[in-house]
Amino acid sequence: MKKYLYLLVVLIALGIACRKDNNDSGKPAFEIKSFWPNSGNAGTIVTISGQGFGAKAGDNEVDFNGTPARVVDVRDSMLIVLSPETGKTGVVSVKVGDKKLDLGTYTYQQLSLRNVSPLNGPAGTNISIRGEGFSSLNAPARVTVNGKASLVTSVNDTLLVAAVPEAAGSGKIAVTVDGKTVTGPDFTFQRINSIKPLTGGAGTQVAINGEGFSNVVAGNTVAFNGKNATVVSATASQLVVTAPAGVATGPVSVMINGQKTIGNTFTVVPSPVIKSVTPLSGPAGADVVIKGEYFSAFADEVVVTFNGKTAVLTSAAEKQISVKVPAGAGTGNVVVTVNAQTTDGPVFKEQQLSVIQLLPDNGVEGTDVTINGLGFSTVPSDNVVLFNGTPAAVLSATATQLNVKVPVGTSTGAVIVRSGGLEAIGPVFTKSGVITIAGGSTQNLFNFPTAITVDKQGNVFVADGNKIMKVTPAGVVSLFAGDVAAGYVDGTGAQARFSYPNTLAIDKQDNIYVCDANNKRIRKITPAGDVSTYAQLGFYPTGLGLDKDEVIYVGMQYSNISKLDQFGNATKLANGYESPTGPIAINNNGVVFFASDYSYNAVFQVVNGVRTTYAGSSYGYRDGPYNTALFGMPTGVVYDRQSNRLYTIDNNAVRMMADGQVTTITGWQGGFTPVSGSQDGSLSTATFNGIMALCVDNEGNIYVAERGNKSVRKIILK
Repeated sequence: MKKYLYLLVVLIALGIACRKDNNDSGKPAFEIKSFWPNSGNAGTIVTISGQGFGAKAGDNEVDFNGTPARVVDVRDSMLIVLSPETGKTGVVSVKVGDKKLDLGTYTYQQLSLRNVSPLNGPAGTNISIRGEGFSSLNAPARVTVNGKASLVTSVNDTLLVAAVPEAAGSGKIAVTVDGKTVTGPDFTFQRINSIKPLTGGAGTQVAINGEGFSNVVAGNTVAFNGKNATVVSATASQLVVTAPAGVATGPVSVMINGQKTIGNTFTVVPSPVIKSVTPLSGPAGADVVIKGEYFSAFADEVVVTFNGKTAVLTSAAEKQISVKVPAGAGTGNVVVTVNAQTTDGPVFKEQQLSVIQLLPDNGVEGTDVTINGLGFSTVPSDNVVLFNGTPAAVLSATATQLNVKVPVGTSTGAVIVRSGGLEAIGPVFTKSGVITIAGGSTQNLFNFPTAITVDKQGNVFVADGNKIMKVTPAGVVSLFAGDVAAGYVDGTGAQARFSYPNTLAIDKQDNIYVCDANNKRIRKITPAGDVSTYAQLGFYPTGLGLDKDEVIYVGMQYSNISKLDQFGNATKLANGYESPTGPIAINNNGVVFFASDYSYNAVFQVVNGVRTTYAGSSYGYRDGPYNTALFGMPTGVVYDRQSNRLYTIDNNAVRMMADGQVTTITGWQGGFTPVSGSQDGSLSTATFNGIMALCVDNEGNIYVAERGNKSVRKIILK
């Protein structure tokens, strides 16, 4: 028994040793991948690619249709042989040890290849093919790459130059002359199919998908707008790279063996900007909306964490992300990462109490506001509501909704709710909306208001018929200059006379300029009420504006705009048949903006003496990009130098032009049939009746004069 056991151990040991010897030989299996060229004269150099060849030339037997060939060089993956002098057309074979493989047919003929360069590249790459027998008197030589015809740009008996065709793919290079064909080496076709992401910054990891890349990381050189990036991983169809420090917007390129392929443009964008997170508290699974800039519409490019816990994205866009609060978020910062660029946001609390929405989110003292959220007490007095620190009265309460009034003395800031020992920070409530400063349809403080302006102290001046009225910030109305009767008289206060003043403008010293239409003059009123004539005009004036240097621009009836020099002489700026009506705006760059009479549905600009349409396309009402927005009857344009915004009147609304978009600020109710009214309140609920003129103060607030309501009203935007 012991003898058999001993014998078994010996056999197992021998088997293990044999397997170890086989595995440790390190020699790859004998395999032939390709050979080229497959035709030529005797003595042609033929390259055979594969593996498992003998270490020395004599260890490899090669024959051409039975005739031995000389092996002149051997390498790990290559044999180089000469086609034998006495060989005949037929199969080429290679034998190593006791194993023999047939390669394919070699044809003895004049046509042959010796060298091809380069052997990789994108469409359009010029390949130089060297050999013999390329000339023909019958037909030009034909070159294919992977079976696809290439454009031959140069040919002689020993050299062909051909361009790699579009979408060629990787495969054999072949030359055909007079019905004879010779195949050469494989050409590796390079192409970039996609790059993702296409936006980001230094450190952004980018996947480049395509074909013909090197499997070796070091074999690929990737550049972003000419600046080399770090290649993290490489396969034949995908490269993963890291955008380099100092990356700039520009094309992404891949270079392999000196051959460059250019892909799409990578656009450098700043780190994401978080403008708001709503709500700032809530339970796990609650919906949270993050608004800002430089996000991504591709969800896989965005990561949001709450106190380090990754949230599930429910939607993604360039300026808004929606997520669900992850379980275990606790209390900590919301962090947004877009394509490796990270920005910290505000602190979020995982709790039952949350403020989700304010309706409306703007208004003035006394505005009714509905607060939507979670975890409120159903007893109104058990909920404390603060508008930027000022307590508000809670009128009614449910577990998900509070109804409150905006308190007196409120200012723009976050709304905070306290209930059940918890505190929830809500969205910002903007102190904005519409209030009546003076007048009203039944008070008859004004009769026929046509123009308005405001000084640095907040005093408002209104052209009313032939009078200029003054309205203090407290709403006290008094006569400032002129009288009911029309006329032309310079003087102080009520001694002066005007005839249909249609536009007012004010300079930095609070001097008021009056477009005195029927008198065809520009008049000047000092803060003390002294009226003098600034310029006598040779045309009927329809509007007025001052630039930052207090140069005066005047609208000309049916003749565009003129510019006045210090002596009151007028120079026409541009050709056109418009009558620039009401206030004319001139921005900080000297561009002039105006709205014409009721025949036009657009706002125009004058740049370097050329009048073009700035915003608006045809009659209607539609916000949106300048070239697609619709206007009804825009009247007058004013410019806020601090915010770089333009405002115009359109029917019973005030509309803004900024950042390429037309936006309705307030007043338009009823769609294409504007509704008249006199309601103060939030921007979204206020109504107007016959707005005739507008102006903007140094704080960005807008004042309007209304004919229908016989009033002066203030639109608070900050």
